[in-house]
Amino acid sequence: MKKLWTVGEKEILYQRHDTSVNWSKEMPTENWLLMAIVDNKATTILDEIARKSIDRDVCYVCCLGEQGEKLHDTFDETITMREVEIENAHLPDFDIMTTWHNDFEEGVWFATFLAWDEEQEIKTVFCLDAGRENSEEKIVELIIKINEGWVPSEK
Repeated sequence: MKKLWTVGEKEILYQRHDTSVNWSKEMPTENWLLMAIVDNKATTILDEIARKSIDRDVCYVCCLGEQGEKLHDTFDETITMREVEIENAHLPDFDIMTTWHNDFEEGVWFATFLAWDEEQEIKTVFCLDAGRENSEEKIVELIIKINEGWVPSEK
């Protein structure tokens, strides 16, 4: 895990997803947002990302990449299964917000700058990069632009 930068008061952390390492141990355990970038991953990987994030009390989830919508749906399904006790597992005492973003730049801007949670102050954005390509450099470039006042244009 690597600290990339800050946006306002939020610390931005980056972790490349790798099935050969225990990437989830790097996840925060309070006041955090998951910005997940997912492309071409098996359903079991998406399930694992959702389960491990919820178990570590994520309060907000922003999904990006080709499978952003699918991961968003996986989170919502996992939350629902835990709420109705089909899956007897941990669920935080607060509602978890979930979004997906088709546009990468807009998604990074939203996750790092705009996302806000009424119940939990977001102090950390944990970027889990499970995309085909390493997005770290692109994210850093966007964070610099965001800190300079950049806002994505309407398309």
